[in-house]
Amino acid sequence: MRPLVWFRSDLRVRDNTALHAACRQTDDGVVALLTITPAQWREKFGWGDAKADFVLRNMRALADSLESLNIPVRVIEQPTFDGLDEAIVGLMRNAKCDALFFNREYEHYEQQRDESVSAAVSEAGYSVQAKTDQTIYAPASVRTKQDTVYTVFTPFKKRFWERWKEGDRPECHPSPKRQQKLDFESDRLPDSIDGFDDPDLDDTWPAGEKHAGSRLRSFISDRLSDYDDRRDIPSVNGTSTLSPYLACGVVSPRQCLHAALDANQNKIDSGKTGAVIWMEEIIWREFYKSILVGFPRVSRGRAFKADTEAIRWKDDDDAFEAWCEGRTGYPIVDAAMRQLNSIGWMHNRLRMVSAMFLTKDLFLD
Repeated sequence: MRPLVWFRSDLRVRDNTALHAACRQTDDGVVALLTITPAQWREKFGWGDAKADFVLRNMRALADSLESLNIPVRVIEQPTFDGLDEAIVGLMRNAKCDALFFNREYEHYEQQRDESVSAAVSEAGYSVQAKTDQTIYAPASVRTKQDTVYTVFTPFKKRFWERWKEGDRPECHPSPKRQQKLDFESDRLPDSIDGFDDPDLDDTWPAGEKHAGSRLRSFISDRLSDYDDRRDIPSVNGTSTLSPYLACGVVSPRQCLHAALDANQNKIDSGKTGAVIWMEEIIWREFYKSILVGFPRVSRGRAFKADTEAIRWKDDDDAFEAWCEGRTGYPIVDAAMRQLNSIGWMHNRLRMVSAMFLTKDLFLD
């Protein structure tokens, strides 16, 4: 078997579930696939320049890591997800791959894409293996005693840790071993992505899992113990700043959780308060992924609480533009939005403040 491993929001070689599984199941070498769909990212997902640039730079870093392992990288670039099924089947045929591996994504368009690609690959006579990787436990698998998806965080967290204590503790997979060189070369990634500008954020958000690992270790050693006190102060560097790296899969939630547990002598609800609180934040991420799978309408522009869809929102383009540009006249809101516009990231508490201001004060959807 020669697997094709399709990388999306998992741009790393360490602790990559699909890559690890593919490498373990073959002696014939693995081929990697990266897909670039600019119009999809811009028009359907609303990506900004910072996100597109960050993804492309991390793709380059990933490609370098894969090349060092003798894993060739193929690139498919087309405007949208439409036609990816045919393109991937054609690539598998040309590269003599007979199995497709990927890590699951859970949003609406991504689910549709994966269903279409999986069906086409299976119809062509190849196998498909989809893995859980974005989360520690498969979304919606941490369930109530009534076998339903949790809608409240605290009982979800309790059940999460119960499962951990019962011995279900997903470990981090090692980086794969270097394979024998295959008989074809890698494709070249583009210098830029159509429709997006270069925001010049290379120094602010360096790319690659090596840097992400360094950022994680720095946070654990220097700021984790004070996290509970400093995380709510936007003017200090008190958070992990790992959210972009987690979002693109440059670091995994398992790596984060194990690092925090190691620093806290494997204690879950005692020891360093900062470590306990930060692990809780990781579980919040698990909780919202569970909500996404249990209530898929939330990724389709629908409300989590359906009755709130009866709310009659204001329609005020000027107020919305002022909010976007940091011109509301409320200093902390404006500072938050200017931070977002400047570096493509916003402090966690400011995300709450600016979002609440938009919805509860300006009353905009």
